[in-house]
Amino acid sequence: FYENEAAACATLAGIINREILALAEAGCRHIQVDEPILARQPDEALRWGIANLERCFDNVPEGVIRTVHACCGYPDHLDHEDYPKADNGAYARLATALDASCIDWLSLEDAHRHNDLSLLDMFQNTTIIFGVVAIARSRVETVEEIRERLEEALQHIPAERLVVAPDCGLGFLPRDILVQKLRNMVEAARTVTLPAKEQVE
Repeated sequence: FYENEAAACATLAGIINREILALAEAGCRHIQVDEPILARQPDEALRWGIANLERCFDNVPEGVIRTVHACCGYPDHLDHEDYPKADNGAYARLATALDASCIDWLSLEDAHRHNDLSLLDMFQNTTIIFGVVAIARSRVETVEEIRERLEEALQHIPAERLVVAPDCGLGFLPRDILVQKLRNMVEAARTVTLPAKEQVE
């Protein structure tokens, strides 16, 4: 038994660290930890959660990209809208601490509920994996919608630190819808217009 949740999670982080080091030893160069609670419990995240995330990546060798997905909540079924989600300001509360951590890439959800994109200005070091298609809605986002959102995001973060992705895992989606969402996402990323300052550079 543990005295508190923080101590128990520190032990779990050590166990996860052993698995991550084994993956790195086997040659994995991009290792992601899915964090289901971080954004929904920002107080605990700031007190000890982010430190435990860093423990997960202790002694990971150079050349391994340390990635975390910060989940905002997961519905029970496709097109279920009324499910518990992280507070809309949670990412902003965590941004400075996450940007100062050892995490190289951070996966943020934006499709199921748009963020204030000034959030991206808070990340000066971290590469952001930016969710642009919803993973539990059957409606397929258009190329134009995705491209417009990406171009808005690029006003706040340089293109070399922005990665395009779905919000989260795609297990709820029927294959035909899944494929169309991904095709539209790729086409939007391929045809995005960079800000003028990046075109000059």
